[in-house]
Amino acid sequence: MNPEIKLKRLCQRGNAAKLIKQFIADREGPVGVLDANGELLLGDANDSARQPITLEGHTLGWVSGEADDAVLLAAFIGYMAQKELEGKLLAQETLSKYKELTLLYELGEKIAACMDIDELARLALDEAARLLPSGQDIHLGILLDGQEAGQLTVCAGHGDVFPAGEKLLAIDGITQQVLASGNAEIVNNVSLDPRYQAAAGVLKDIQAMLCAPLKTRDKTFGVLSVVSRTKIDFSAAEAKVLNLLASQVAVAIGRVHLIHERVAQERLQESLKLSHNIQMGMLSTAFPRFHEGHPIDLFAFMEPAREVSGDFYDFFHLDKDRLLIVIGDVSDKGVPAALFMVMVKTLVRAIAKQHAAPHQMLAALNPELCRDNEASMFVTLFLAVLDLRSYQLTYSFGGHNPPLYVSRYGIVSMLTGDSGTALGIIDGVTFSSQSIQLNPGDSLLLYTDGISEAMNGNYEAYGEPRLCDLLTGSAHNNAQQLVEGIITDVNAFTGDAEQSDDITLMALQISQGQTIP
Repeated sequence: MNPEIKLKRLCQRGNAAKLIKQFIADREGPVGVLDANGELLLGDANDSARQPITLEGHTLGWVSGEADDAVLLAAFIGYMAQKELEGKLLAQETLSKYKELTLLYELGEKIAACMDIDELARLALDEAARLLPSGQDIHLGILLDGQEAGQLTVCAGHGDVFPAGEKLLAIDGITQQVLASGNAEIVNNVSLDPRYQAAAGVLKDIQAMLCAPLKTRDKTFGVLSVVSRTKIDFSAAEAKVLNLLASQVAVAIGRVHLIHERVAQERLQESLKLSHNIQMGMLSTAFPRFHEGHPIDLFAFMEPAREVSGDFYDFFHLDKDRLLIVIGDVSDKGVPAALFMVMVKTLVRAIAKQHAAPHQMLAALNPELCRDNEASMFVTLFLAVLDLRSYQLTYSFGGHNPPLYVSRYGIVSMLTGDSGTALGIIDGVTFSSQSIQLNPGDSLLLYTDGISEAMNGNYEAYGEPRLCDLLTGSAHNNAQQLVEGIITDVNAFTGDAEQSDDITLMALQISQGQTIP
């Protein structure tokens, strides 16, 4: 469902409202903006013919005034409404994908919890009760280690001494000894036992106790505890049988834990694969290509080191004559970096529409990334605007490594300028913009440090000098050939070594047949 665009808000807030008010102020005759109900929002009401303000076939309101003024202003307001709608739709899509990822993780946890240890504990206590003398005031409990040290939780209980689900914050000294030593204990008169005298815990009114550890070869999960409020003599045979039962329960609990871990791991891998598909689907792939008649050729490639990536690239038209290109590298890797990347990409698209120069875009983006950034994540960015009429490239650095400029003669150089600061670290930093004139046949290569820092089996880095040497004098007919040649060379260099970082490349080439006006 499309979000609602309110004409009144559009006319009263933001840059659009300023431009609308300025337009009205500059007119000699009266000009007014009215909502769909005819209520005047801006300007002066008059009896002139009204021009409708439309958005996707719906009338948001009207502009009254001289015909030419009304048509122009109505078209402009409709255009701004369309841009606001696009921004809201993009935010909706990002939120939807984020919820998809969250729901997938929650689903994996629920599926992993289908094996019920509580039911296993209840069955074990039923069996233990049958092994003990009947008609006695005997209470049983399976007590498992809690999340906090020195705390046990009653997983299942028979009798009122061990209520299921209760957390035992105070543990008696005998149980503490069993947990520490891993050996079962029989105490038929606890009042004479110094361990019980020193710490009775929650068992303050008992006479006898039999306690067996829930222990496997490498882990103790808790204890099987049997207590009596009346005098009773637990036998060594009963202790031996209960100790054996406790061992079987411990093995079963360990097996359930292992199954849970395996199921959780499998579900996580499935979720990460889907996350990978979602992330790759969010990348722009409608590249302008020479063979489709475009004056520029653009191609990009991304290969995450893990299932999801903290790298990203993007390109889109700011208007018919200006193309924005951006490449970024988020600190860290994996899911946190991927989620931060989605936020950065979304904010870049939203902010880029509001500013003309790249350094202004970075300056507006940085405070948004610093706000509520408890994880202290940051991103390096290179952001540039290409004028499609003159092929002048205006760019700004946000701590990212410089792209390579390859002239039509095969001469390679790095773009110069203030390297800037990574975004999301310090609020209030400033950025600067520089420009370079691109000519027919020139190419520009944007990349992340996954290329320059790619390691071979001897822990040698691929390095920027090697990349520059590869590009010097090289022949390529389009951006895709340029990117694929680099990837082939990097793979040959690294061989069988594991990819250590996300790899992202984006190449731009100006057509040889184009001339600058």
